[in-house]
Amino acid sequence: MKKEYFKKWELTPTETVAGNSYEFIIKLTMGKDYTNRKSRLVFDFPGTLGMSRPALLHQEEPGFVEAYISNPKVDYEARIWDMEIADFASKEKTSWRGMGARTCVLDLSAGLKENDIIELHWGETCRGYGPATKITNIVPRLDYESVIHARCFESQDEGVPDFGRSFKGHKRPTPVCEKSIPFKVLPREPQVLQLIRKTDKTMLAPRDMYWNIANVDDDSPIAKASQKGKRNSFGVFEYADKNIQISSKGLPILEAPTMDNVFDGHHIYWGDVHTHSCYSVDCVQREKMTQTPSDLMEQAKEGAGLDFCAITDHHEPHHTPLNHIGRAGWDDLINAVSKHSADGEFLAFPGIEYRCERGDTAVIFNWLPEYDEIDQPEWTDISKVWSALKGKDCLTIPHFHNPGLLAEGKWLDNIDSGVEPALEIFSCHGSYEREDAMEKKPPLIKAKRFDRYGNYFLKQGLHYGFCANSDGHKGVIGTNGITAVFAKSLDKNSILEAYRKRHVYGTTNARIRLLLAGNGQLMGSILPNDKEKLLEINTTGENRLKKVDLFKNGEHFERFCPDGKNFHKEIKITEDKPSNWYVRVTQVDNHMAYSSPIWFE
Repeated sequence: MKKEYFKKWELTPTETVAGNSYEFIIKLTMGKDYTNRKSRLVFDFPGTLGMSRPALLHQEEPGFVEAYISNPKVDYEARIWDMEIADFASKEKTSWRGMGARTCVLDLSAGLKENDIIELHWGETCRGYGPATKITNIVPRLDYESVIHARCFESQDEGVPDFGRSFKGHKRPTPVCEKSIPFKVLPREPQVLQLIRKTDKTMLAPRDMYWNIANVDDDSPIAKASQKGKRNSFGVFEYADKNIQISSKGLPILEAPTMDNVFDGHHIYWGDVHTHSCYSVDCVQREKMTQTPSDLMEQAKEGAGLDFCAITDHHEPHHTPLNHIGRAGWDDLINAVSKHSADGEFLAFPGIEYRCERGDTAVIFNWLPEYDEIDQPEWTDISKVWSALKGKDCLTIPHFHNPGLLAEGKWLDNIDSGVEPALEIFSCHGSYEREDAMEKKPPLIKAKRFDRYGNYFLKQGLHYGFCANSDGHKGVIGTNGITAVFAKSLDKNSILEAYRKRHVYGTTNARIRLLLAGNGQLMGSILPNDKEKLLEINTTGENRLKKVDLFKNGEHFERFCPDGKNFHKEIKITEDKPSNWYVRVTQVDNHMAYSSPIWFE
């Protein structure tokens, strides 16, 4: 017979709005079978972007917690468990910015009785001295619920250490009773319309101030169109006509240009090949993120309007098992790829993010590896990964917000093999195009090195293309960095071949159409060093263009200031010296596109 540890589990409020603040009250009514000896309650809180962690350091902190026990004979102590330092947080000791400190442990003395009430206030307002709990600004889908887990242990020697999951060598503590306590997080009102033109249809996404898809049932009050849009499961309106004319009825609109037949039969397809699911260790410990690979692939296709994606959860096979994706997580990813990937519709790739002394690298596979193929302890640096994968169809794409531990000026490359053709120079961490970036530069907290920027590698004579990805850890994909790929068809071989030819460019999330050609050849090309060179720049933004910058050999060459959303220019160069050229386009809203270079050698 099932034991009655609690008669009721109650939460107020049960519905919240993204970005607002609330005082949450978790109310537990004790049942007849709850122990009358010392016990422990563990409250496992969500930590998605913007969400306050439970706090005890200062009542002026968001998320301050206070316990209320109706039985005056019961003593208690509340502490915050930090998953990243594997200890209770204190004034002297906590994880980076306290991001792993999202669990409140409540130790209770003996004496609790049936019908006693325990309340835990998360975001105690302290009669005006507490700022309550800030709600996440992330709403991955319209039916999204965030969850608090209350876990009951009959001994104060149990419940910790807790790392949010089980992994090889560690079994997560098992409570005698556990309750999931959900609350809804709603998007805010629409503030802008995003119009995406794909090669086969048009999509219209009403976005709120946090770029969530706002809950709009009908497109007719917000937009004027010749046909009615069909609302998909993510709240985006889809139109079968890829050239349909749509105008806003009041909200600002960001309208992407057409993407078909942009260059010699090549279309532009959009993707994000560096993002994380609930199987990455930091997504578990810091965010308590719940989006599975399948969830993210659905969101990429229907919410973000992408054509392809890769899920690249952290996996360091040479490191502690805590930093492995794990067999169950990998199998779930492989199943999701098989379910969602279809040529001509949407492509999904499996991948990992690998870390070594060189830094961090996304590894993308064009097959479905077994877990044992990637769980290789001898992969102690990226060159050993390349060696193990030699002859197999995969890509590696490094990024720089973790600059690694190699000596300054030292780098490991594998460009000539076609395995590593591009650098991720933009993501949610900011622009790593060049040190003197103004718009969307990395925040001050980020590590930086002069030899970990895109233009540095051009100056070293290396043939890297430029791309961008989200590096999302928050449950969303296709924001804060996406890559445009020139290909004649939407299939995996064509997409990876475009990467290998460097027929790619990155943007900060805007669907900017950008063409850079040299002597009639597409960006990424390595061309003979003819004395007469003709560069063509042709670009259209989804917003007005502020400037178009041309760079030669990694240094600024010329700036153009367009008037409007379009810019087309042919530039004749007469010189004998070898050179490389790339373009950066900046809109008035500071969104940018970075072309891959062209080399004359």
